[in-house]
Amino acid sequence: KMFYDYYGRFDYVDRWVTAALRGEDTEFRNGNALFTTSNDVDTRREAAQKGTAYMGVWMYVIREFEDAIDDCNAGTPSDNANAAHAWDEGVAFYTGSLEGTDGTGAGTLLYALADKRCAETKTCGRNGNSDSGTSKVNIDILAQFALGQMTINLEECSAVRPILDRIVQLMT
Repeated sequence: KMFYDYYGRFDYVDRWVTAALRGEDTEFRNGNALFTTSNDVDTRREAAQKGTAYMGVWMYVIREFEDAIDDCNAGTPSDNANAAHAWDEGVAFYTGSLEGTDGTGAGTLLYALADKRCAETKTCGRNGNSDSGTSKVNIDILAQFALGQMTINLEECSAVRPILDRIVQLMT
């Protein structure tokens, strides 16, 4: 709902990517992008790629976590296995396959973006005051991912929502 309230449409990711590729304006309520004024194909291609990777994947991560909560609340053993699987998928889509097992790979998704930006804004490290290393947001979010996984595995379904709310806060 918060993204609909901001952009004024539910299909904002599709509109962003399509507008970038076609050289159109997004016509959002807020955050409007004027791709009609950019005749630079490289810029528009980059906007389409970034919109897909960051805006689209962001929503898919949250969708997987929502699915995990729904499966957990369904309450059968197979549903709880599905909940754990959906939670793991959310983590995988946040992290991507290129990060490696220790997070030092050459990823291109949200985990990598957070690490890239922390170096520029000096928000790396456990205290969030360094210009190198893992971003504080990734440190914090990985802890929430682990807590969510444990909570689902314990079938404490009602306790997962606050964890997801914190994840959304960290991702936003």
